[in-house]
Amino acid sequence: NLIKGAAFTDPGATALDDRDGNITSSIVVTGTVDTNTVGTYTLKYNVSDAAGNAALEVTRTVNVSLGPDTTKPVITLVGDSTI
Repeated sequence: NLIKGAAFTDPGATALDDRDGNITSSIVVTGTVDTNTVGTYTLKYNVSDAAGNAALEVTRTVNVSLGPDTTKPVITLVGDSTI
């Protein structure tokens, strides 16, 4: 979970193939995260090896929220405080 306005850096993912080895640099990420807008965002990670075999897509969910409410409410009397 991220607080609205916080910076977001995608921690990324890794991909290994039994023949091609490390194919992390070929991962394609789709989706965006707008940390200025409260909501739930999904990033999708896809990769294929040299033979065209596609990995099972994986997803990351990023929740952007207002954070904890720490502001006290204010009471304002209507009329005099002593009647």
